[in-house]
Amino acid sequence: MEVVLWLIGLCLASAEFAHDYAHIEAFLEQKKFPVRRKYRPMYHIVAPVGWVGYPAGFVFYKSLFHVFYQYHPYNGAWAATHWGHVASKNLVDWKHYPAALVPKDYYEKHGCLAGSALIHNRYLTLFYSGHVISNNATTQTQNVAISADAIMFRKYLYNPVIRTPPFGVGDFRNPKVWRYSQHWYMMVGSATPDYHGKIELYTSTDMFSWNFNKTLAHSFGDMGYMWESPDIIDIDGLDVLILSVQGIEPDGFRFRNSYQTGYLVGKFNYKSLEFEDMEISTTTFHELDHGHDFYAAKTMVAPDGRRLLIGWIGSMNVEVKEAKNGWAHMLTLVRELQLDRYGAIRMYPVRETTKLRSEILESAWYSPGESFRAGYKSFEIQLNATTALRDINLSFEWGVGNQFKIGYSADHRYIGIDRGGHDGVRRADWCPLESVNLRIFIDSSSVELYCGFGEVVFTSRIYPYGLVNVRVGGETNVHITQYKLRRSIGHDKFLLKELKNHYVNKYKAKKV
Repeated sequence: MEVVLWLIGLCLASAEFAHDYAHIEAFLEQKKFPVRRKYRPMYHIVAPVGWVGYPAGFVFYKSLFHVFYQYHPYNGAWAATHWGHVASKNLVDWKHYPAALVPKDYYEKHGCLAGSALIHNRYLTLFYSGHVISNNATTQTQNVAISADAIMFRKYLYNPVIRTPPFGVGDFRNPKVWRYSQHWYMMVGSATPDYHGKIELYTSTDMFSWNFNKTLAHSFGDMGYMWESPDIIDIDGLDVLILSVQGIEPDGFRFRNSYQTGYLVGKFNYKSLEFEDMEISTTTFHELDHGHDFYAAKTMVAPDGRRLLIGWIGSMNVEVKEAKNGWAHMLTLVRELQLDRYGAIRMYPVRETTKLRSEILESAWYSPGESFRAGYKSFEIQLNATTALRDINLSFEWGVGNQFKIGYSADHRYIGIDRGGHDGVRRADWCPLESVNLRIFIDSSSVELYCGFGEVVFTSRIYPYGLVNVRVGGETNVHITQYKLRRSIGHDKFLLKELKNHYVNKYKAKKV
């Protein structure tokens, strides 16, 4: 019965969209738009033109990894949200695809917000939130779109599949959908009427008819006013709940950002539909990334069993310098997740990132006070020290008095970064046992810092200009290896040709 309903939904999906290739024509035209490359990354996912927001879906389909992201294709500001789309064979070389979702129906006219991507009955299926603003009130609904080729997505004729939130709150978005045994489950981020974040749980037997089950979890007052992008993943038999939370109050060097993505570990009981051994509070909620600009992560399980994650390098309500050039923000490198014996997540770049290395620029021991030129705007540095008992500092300097600093304190057992300006410092506890190992990725205007075996991660935006000087400080010698990293995000000429011949030209011929 489920398969029959699924096929009916596919056949009855919007006939107008099935024969509307305007978004593909727009995609082909985008390649002609000049975009200033100042601050633009070479190996992070970024849109051809326009504003990039939260990752919207992450899935493996027809031998390719697909990443979808919230996207406004016309300028560097947030507006009616599309779903941008890139695909890769190896998790590092990404090719632009046409937008997967374009807001055009009444229930989504102000945006198609992030949700889930999954495979069912050989179809690539997207669950997303429709966003409408009317009379200063927000309406958000849950919807489905289906594709057999990862290019043309047909929206289910009977969207929305969930039309109203259970308690009438307008913020109701980012569905996470998964299957367990004979049922489908959906978590939706929301808020209580008195502005405490929560998750609503729905169940279904056919993916189309959803029943509200319960409020799965909620804040007791210390966990922010809105929860977004909920995700649940199994790692080594434990269930990890990932939440993106708005409005947690800072606590020392914890929760310094206005929006936080973190996790809790426990066990989900599918009989009682409750999390066991999981206290939801700021005491047990652990930040996934301690930098200034990381939010709204999406995960998937790769064909080889690895748990993969990608996040947004961005912050809401913060002006970015590149917006005036017609684009804004990017996504992180793909990261692998593991759970250590203490129940803490370790997060580090997937092993495929070594394929980005095109040249070794530096490999030498440096003493405190010595420095060298980075040489390029996009590079990777590996720093190794044979002792964890002495302080280590590394500064990236440009212009007059501008710098990004990384500092490890042996006495206080923490590592921190400082990008200068107001609220430029971020810090996290870190206790390496024998040696200090850092892996640093700089890509024109972003920094990703991975400490040790992924125990601590920082992601931040910076805006260097001119040549960058790298200076070693602290109290001990360090060995530094620097790699030049190649460009890995762009258009595929074969895909562009196929899109033009197979879709656009055929459509125009039919109209004639």
